[in-house]
Parts: sequence; structure tokens; C-alpha cells
Amino acid sequence: MPRVRSGLARTAAVLAGGLAMVVLAASPAMADTSQSSASALQISLLGGGLASSGTASATNDGTTESISGNQNPPLGVLGGQTVITAGVLGQSVRAFNDGTSAACAGVLGTGGSITIGPGGSCLVTPGAGVTLTLGTSGLATISLVADAIYSSCTATSSPSATGTASLVNARIVSTILGIETTLLALPVNPAPNTGLSIPGLIDLTLNGQSSSGVGQLTVTALNLTALGGALAGVTIGTSSCGANAVAPPIPVIPLAGAPLALGLGALVAGTTGGISLLRRRRAAARS
Repeated sequence: MPRVRSGLARTAAVLAGGLAMVVLAASPAMADTSQSSASALQISLLGGGLASSGTASATNDGTTESISGNQNPPLGVLGGQTVITAGVLGQSVRAFNDGTSAACAGVLGTGGSITIGPGGSCLVTPGAGVTLTLGTSGLATISLVADAIYSSCTATSSPSATGTASLVNARIVSTILGIETTLLALPVNPAPNTGLSIPGLIDLTLNGQSSSGVGQLTVTALNLTALGGALAGVTIGTSSCGANAVAPPIPVIPLAGAPLALGLGALVAGTTGGISLLRRRRAAARS
């Protein structure tokens, strides 16, 4: 009799172990999602209208990265505007499988480039310099001149997000009869939401930063607003990262496996319960 009891006990243990394996196999797998977007340049044209480089976007569902939009749009996408006639538009995006994302966006001189490197870093070659002609004031032509103006951001699913802006050799200049005068030199690494102005002419916001919540950040390298509508309005280098998050659970095995787990559980419970009842009846018969 002890041998029978021992065999039944082993059977119950095996069945219980099988149930545990099924439960473990049905445990959900977790995957982090990520997203980012970037837009190099938008111009509010004199007399109305908008010229835009468009937007590049990246998303990742935890396993696959999808990118839409042009990351290196030609100047031709801006149409027949005359604000910028030479230079490079860059709007690079990445969304990685580990819940991190990155974006870089801005304008650079001819020959320049902007890409996302390892770890989401923004890699920039400034180029030969770029000029954005904003309009005229009296006899003067007012322009924005720089080697590169761009923003960058990164985000994680922890969640967290950071961003910055860089203005390389950037300045507002006035040109009269071919003679250029600097009206305002712009800082290379401005603090977030730095405001500057040329009284009676233009207002600028450098490294403009805003967030819709924890783990999300939008950075705009430069936003220029003309006073009195005399000049074109310009927005350069808008990068957005996050919010990135842990994705909903994804079952490793189909839900059809649940009845198997329940069946094994019922079998274990029925077997052990039957063994206990049989033991009590035999003990009562012997007494």
C-alpha cells in the first residue's frame, strides 16, 4: 500500500509541475514602444501662405521600426519661396526596440549633413553656411545667417526625455548696398525658451521646449516672429520625442492554451482529492 500511495503522490507532483510549466509559458512578454518626429523648416510667407519641409516620423512597436516622411528633403519641397535658396534640410528620426527614440532637425549650409548616431546622438556637419532672407526694412535687407541651426531630443520608456538646440555662427544681419551689419548675434547653446528681440523689428525664441507630459518633449531650435507683418516668419528645427512606454502584455502562447492549463489543474485537484477520500474510507473500514 505505501508503494501505491507513493506512486500516486509522484503522479500528482508531475501533474502539478506540468501545470506550473503551462502557467509560466502563458506569462506575458513585455515590449517597449517608442516614437519620434522631426521637421526641418517652416516659413510663413510674406502676403500669406506656408512653406514646409514636411515631417519625418518613426515608431516602434517593440519589435519593428517604421519610418515615414523624407529625412533629407530637397529645398524644392518648399515651393517657389525666396526665403532660402541654398542649403540643406535635415530631419532625422529613430525609434529603437528598447523603448528609446531620437530626433534631429534643422537647416545647414550647402554640403552639410545631419544624422542620428549611436545612442541617439545628433551628428552634424555644418556645411558652407546658409542665409534666410526675411524681408526688407527701408533700404536694408534683413537676413538670418548661420552655419547650422538645429535641435535634437531623446526619450526613454522609463519615462524620461531631454533635448537641446545648437546655433552655429548664427546672427541676424542687415545688408545695405552690399555692406553687411550684424544686428544681433545668437548664442550657440541657448538655455530653454530663451527670448531675444530687435525692438521694432523681430522677436525670437531659441531652444523652445514644451511637453505634453512626463517622457515627452518637443524642441524648436529657433522661432522668429516678424513685428507688424513686415517680414517672413520662420520656424527652424522642430524635434519631438516620446512618449515612449511599456507595451501591453503579449501572450507567448495562444489563449487556446488556457483550457489545457485549467484541465491540468482540475486533474491535479481531482486526483489528489480522490486519493484523500479513498484513504479515509479504507481507514474507516479497518476500524
